[in-house]
Amino acid sequence: MLMTLEGIDLQSFAQALSVPTQEALQALPQFQKQQNAWQFAFDLLVSDNVNCRFFGAHTLQVKIARDWATLDEERQNALRSELIRLVVDQSDAPLNVLSKVNQALSTYALHTVPDVWCNFLPSAIDEIQERVAEAGKNVECAGHAIIDLLELFPEELNRTAIALTQHAKLIQDTKDSLPCVLDILTSVVRGLPGSPAVANAPEFAVRVGQSPTWRARAWKAILQWLQFGVSGDTLFVSLLDLGLQQLEVMAAYQLNGGIAVDDDEVGAATAALDDMTSNMNIASKYAKTVGTLVLERIGQPWISNVFKQCIADKNDQCALQWGSMLVSFGETYTEFIIQKMTDPQLSEHVNTFLQIMLALSRFPGYHGIDEDVSDQPLNFWYLLQEALVDFMYESEDDPELAQKAAGTQTIVKQVYIELLKILVSKCTYPPTDVWMDADKEEKERFIGYRREVADALLNAYYVLRQDMLSMLVDESINSMGTFTLESWQGLEALLFALKSIGEAVPESESTFLPRLFSADVLTQSFMPVLQASVGDDNRTAQWGLASIKTSILSLIGAYGEWWKSHPELLPVAVPCVTSSLSQPGLVQTAVAAFRRICDSCREQLTEASGSMVLLAREVLLAGNSVPLREQQRIFESVAEVTAAQHPDKQVESLVPLISALVEVLSKSASLLENAPSGTSLCDLEPYTAPFLNNLRLVDSLARGLQFSDDVEETALVGDAEATAALTHAAQCYHNARVLQEFRATLLELMNRVFVMPVWPRDAQTHMTQVDDCLVECMLSIINNSARRGPHALAFGFGDVLALVGSAWNTTVARSEGMAGTTVLGSRWSDQCPVFLQCISQLVTVFSTKENSWQLARTNTDEADRMLGAVLTRLIDDIYFGISREADTLATAIEQQPVINEYVFDLCTRVLQTRPELFTNLEQASIARLCDLSLQALSIPNRLALKPTAYFLTALIRLSSNSSSSDTRRQAAVELLGALWNEYGAAWLGTTLAAIGGTHPRSLLPNLSELLFAMTKNHLVTTRQWLGELLSQPEFPSKHVDGTAKRMFVQNIVGTRSFAKAKGVVNEFSIKCRNLQGTAYV
Repeated sequence: MLMTLEGIDLQSFAQALSVPTQEALQALPQFQKQQNAWQFAFDLLVSDNVNCRFFGAHTLQVKIARDWATLDEERQNALRSELIRLVVDQSDAPLNVLSKVNQALSTYALHTVPDVWCNFLPSAIDEIQERVAEAGKNVECAGHAIIDLLELFPEELNRTAIALTQHAKLIQDTKDSLPCVLDILTSVVRGLPGSPAVANAPEFAVRVGQSPTWRARAWKAILQWLQFGVSGDTLFVSLLDLGLQQLEVMAAYQLNGGIAVDDDEVGAATAALDDMTSNMNIASKYAKTVGTLVLERIGQPWISNVFKQCIADKNDQCALQWGSMLVSFGETYTEFIIQKMTDPQLSEHVNTFLQIMLALSRFPGYHGIDEDVSDQPLNFWYLLQEALVDFMYESEDDPELAQKAAGTQTIVKQVYIELLKILVSKCTYPPTDVWMDADKEEKERFIGYRREVADALLNAYYVLRQDMLSMLVDESINSMGTFTLESWQGLEALLFALKSIGEAVPESESTFLPRLFSADVLTQSFMPVLQASVGDDNRTAQWGLASIKTSILSLIGAYGEWWKSHPELLPVAVPCVTSSLSQPGLVQTAVAAFRRICDSCREQLTEASGSMVLLAREVLLAGNSVPLREQQRIFESVAEVTAAQHPDKQVESLVPLISALVEVLSKSASLLENAPSGTSLCDLEPYTAPFLNNLRLVDSLARGLQFSDDVEETALVGDAEATAALTHAAQCYHNARVLQEFRATLLELMNRVFVMPVWPRDAQTHMTQVDDCLVECMLSIINNSARRGPHALAFGFGDVLALVGSAWNTTVARSEGMAGTTVLGSRWSDQCPVFLQCISQLVTVFSTKENSWQLARTNTDEADRMLGAVLTRLIDDIYFGISREADTLATAIEQQPVINEYVFDLCTRVLQTRPELFTNLEQASIARLCDLSLQALSIPNRLALKPTAYFLTALIRLSSNSSSSDTRRQAAVELLGALWNEYGAAWLGTTLAAIGGTHPRSLLPNLSELLFAMTKNHLVTTRQWLGELLSQPEFPSKHVDGTAKRMFVQNIVGTRSFAKAKGVVNEFSIKCRNLQGTAYV
């Protein structure tokens, strides 16, 4: 049958829906839009075919939801009775049909309650019962229809979009029916044999309550209705008490057999109780009542027996169902549980509850794959530890409460000792054969679970402190002497537990850790294991040995701060770590531990600096045996330790490493230079990689050798001692022959890179295509060695600029033609941010006040001239380069917002540190920069606008500064003032347009700051331009009239408070966007 909407054969359509055919299902949504679909829906609902009745109910619900407004008032009112009739007619139909009819009734209610249909649910329930009786149907039919409606209506109310005022009325009408609804639903769940009887229960509720399926649905409905707030302790507590009683009955059936309990019923009941016991609002008001009730109920043997049965049956689904409610209660009422631990009436129940939590934690899983049950209470143990800390703190000034707190602490400690044993067993690796057979996902889940257990171990330490250390250290030392590579998991778990608490153990701990990290243990237990090896044919031993080694190294690294207070052990601990660097599988862990120790113990390791430098040298000469990233970390850590020495000692320590670096750099540069001619850039990778890798090690060395920022800042504010220290260090670095030669060699090699004949040339621009990574690495070396304080690798200012210029020339080329200047180069936009960052650092270092320790810089005037030339070139190239990327400059900026961001970040840095540099820029370049700022300001893009607004704000503030005795500074102020006079009106106009609606409101804070800077620093001209700009019709928006504009001008120029200015701008922007009185204000 061809399904068309024109002249559709309804009888054939109904026949197709009875199957249903794919064609009919596709046509149904379109048909439901037609007016005759109303009658067709009712016709389908009297069909003998279940599918037809379902689609009839579905069509009716869709029509009510979508086409309600097409019905006149009389038809709307009549529909109520028809829907009740349909519910009764379908009450003995399959549940999918009944639910769909109830959904149609619920949709009708959302349109009519309460204005037309007040007290919806109680009246609907009464009508359904009456009509069922009139139709002579079984009373159970009424029960099915009513319970289905009570379960479905809250869902419809939640997922349907309703106007705020109508929604509030609906919610109130729904809440008013809550007692009636809960009375019906609780009568149904009491149908469980053995439940306490209730008088006057509706007959339909009693009848349907005999079915576990409908009892489960009643519990699910209760869960839905809890969201409306079961207020008052009487109603809530009675409902909670009923739920707990029902669970006890269900538990009896599960334990003793007999009448089978539906798992769905248990799950629905525990889910509802889970919601009730996690209600923070109830807990804050009725903690004592609810807490006491729950503890007394679950303190009985039945709940413990349930978990014993779950464990015996290995039924984790059952344990999850029962455990969720108990964990929710524990997490919500933790404070109450702590307070009642020594209470004579409740202490036994509290102890039972805690034993259940331990049983949940102990529940046998499968190595992280299905540890869902034992994972449940982990957060509870954290909250219990926090509650204990708070309780102990609150009791400090109250002797009576302090005695109670001491007893509570004793009880909690006993519990956490048991928990510690459980947690150690839970983080234990599975047997080797199980692990080897596990797939990647299973292993990752176990590792993730161990991380969660590690957090719980940390919570346990905060409770047990020394007791935990004593247990773990004693067992670890004993296990070190007895473990085998076939049975190593227990030892590894103990070491993992010790590592997990490393951040919390104080540096002053001097009882247990000195035993664990004694010279005897380190040299006789740890070191032999770290140096041991097994044959490749023994997978079990291989995995065990690797796991133990990894745990030892991680453990040593985790106590970096503790080693700082025990420097006498460092000469033994550090070799334990460094001896593993030659083992491929341990390099990453060993380097991480090495870095942790170096970061924490720089001063303590200075005496060992020479041997550490030799270690770095060995790593360098070993080549690829240690991955490059790990080599970089080693170099940086060694450099940081070396930098903690006196400058003279630093130079002496660095000699072996520098000589090795010169050797490998020279060899790798020669390798690159002698690459076959005509090799493509991609094919040059084997020749570039060695030189690049060695440069990256130099970069790591430069980063680690940086002087302390604190010392630099202290010297910059004039501290004599800090200044003397920096000056002496600078002289040592400057005069040390080995450093002079290294800097010269490094500079010569980096400059040589750009003239090597191996690089291919671009066919269009004839530019040398130097490897991008090489350029980035060289710029990074400049960034890390160009510091305001002295640096061992600091190059001369002129040398640095020459190197940067050579690098830039390999990225950008100019072409002058009939159409003007164009920037060529396919890679310039990717490299541009790196260059801009580098120049920004050079401006910070070389254009500020000359300091006695800055021996590598030239005089300020010469530096300004050279930097001005560099900035001019950069601004011009970037301007022309961006312009080439799109038809308009604004579009190009929008496509390249990152470049715009870095350009104006650099220019803002110049204004903040050395505004005099602007006098060294060419006028044409300044004009291009202003044009760039104007276009960027017009783009509704945060990356484009935010840095531009910061730059213009800084420029405007400086342009109004009073006269200065410094002629250079005064010239810069006059230049910026001239720029304001020339471009200010355009900046202001663009800002107003953005406020008026061209930009999103999220950018208003930046626009407000910019406009406030204009009014504060140039009040007269800004007021004049505001009047001229706002006199234009429909500017900045057609929604603001002359009065609103005048009020805006009056308010914005009349305030000197930025907070008030932001409010004025926000209010004006709302008017411009016509958002007054909306939710978007």
